[in-house]
Formats: sequence, C-alpha cells, structure tokens
Amino acid sequence: MLPNHSYVEGVVDESLRNLIYPIDWPEIVDYVGLPAVLKPHWGGGWKDVTVVYSLEELWAAYNRSYTTTMILQEYIAWEHYVRCICIGQERIMPIRYNPHAPFHERYVVDHEHLNPELGTRILHDARLINRAMGYDMNTVEFAIRDGIPYAIDFMNTAPDFDPVSLPPIYFDWVVRQMADLVIARAHAHGAPPEAHWRAMMDTLPPAFGRNGA
Repeated sequence: MLPNHSYVEGVVDESLRNLIYPIDWPEIVDYVGLPAVLKPHWGGGWKDVTVVYSLEELWAAYNRSYTTTMILQEYIAWEHYVRCICIGQERIMPIRYNPHAPFHERYVVDHEHLNPELGTRILHDARLINRAMGYDMNTVEFAIRDGIPYAIDFMNTAPDFDPVSLPPIYFDWVVRQMADLVIARAHAHGAPPEAHWRAMMDTLPPAFGRNGA
C-alpha cells in the first residue's frame, strides 16, 4: 500500500509522521517486481487499474491517483483465471472468468475447468478468506500461474449478481443460495434484532442526538 499522492483537507504533517519521505521507489519496485498493477485499495469494475512496466509509467499513474489510496501489486501473468462467487462464507461457485472479454462475456460456463487438486485448493482458500473477513456475500478472484492460485482480489461486498453478465445457470445458483441463506437466518434468529446504531444512540447524552433528537 502506497502513501497517498495528495490528501484531503485536514491532514497535516503530524498526521503523516510515520511515513518516510521521499518515497524509495526503487526499493518498492524491487520488492514487488515489474510489471506491476497499480490499483485503488478499495474499488471495483477495474476502474483506475493500471499495469505499469517501468518506474516512469508507475510515477505517471501514481500522479493521477490524487487522494485515492493505491496498492502496488505483483502482476500475475496468468494462464487461467477463476472468479468465485461466495455466499454465506461456505457456499462457493468457482467460475472460469476472462477479465479481458467484454463485460457480458466474461463468465464462461465450463464445469471442468479445474482439476481436482486445484479445485480443492481454491475452494479451501476462498472459504478461508471469507471466514477471516466475515463476508457472507463476496467474490474472490484467483489468477493461476504455474498451477498456483494467487488471490488477487477478495474484498467485493457488492458483487456482480446481474443476469446481464451472469449466465443463467450461475444466476439461478446465486438466487437460490442467497434465498436459502436469508431464510435460514430468519428461522434461526426469529424477529430481527434492533438495529445496532439505534442501541448505540440510546446510550449517548442528549447533545449527541439521543433518541432521535
């Protein structure tokens, strides 16, 4: 994760006292390697994602990031790409995926695209990531190089569940799994609990707007 190129109003020198200036770009590039991927630490849809092949390209892309916090990530020249749709931390659908294809053609219906060993590894790692993050709805993307899956994107709490892009077999799976999950949660917990924010507000003094004031 890189220091921001620019900061919003209110960030002062003391806020950045744990950073070293100037940035040691050669050391960062030696650690990550080139080519590398510069991307927002929280984003989606491949927005503002740039593959850089030199320090000059890295600097140019970084200078365009302004106040967005960016990550410099090793570029995986993948032979196979898998996007796992994850429901309830345990239900995983590993789908063959082509991020370079047009949006509506990226998901590929292929039920035998993973050998048993690689499929087991990907399911295990996807479940592990979702349990660690506490996400009940997520997608985890693996770029596979030399038979090794690298989790390169796994913080997508608003995943693509659109029938325009998802083939019908996968869209039906998502709807069924999500329905089963929320129905099971409803039966397990009975009446929905009071919203956490309301319970918190009731503990605050009137000056902070207690009881909806």
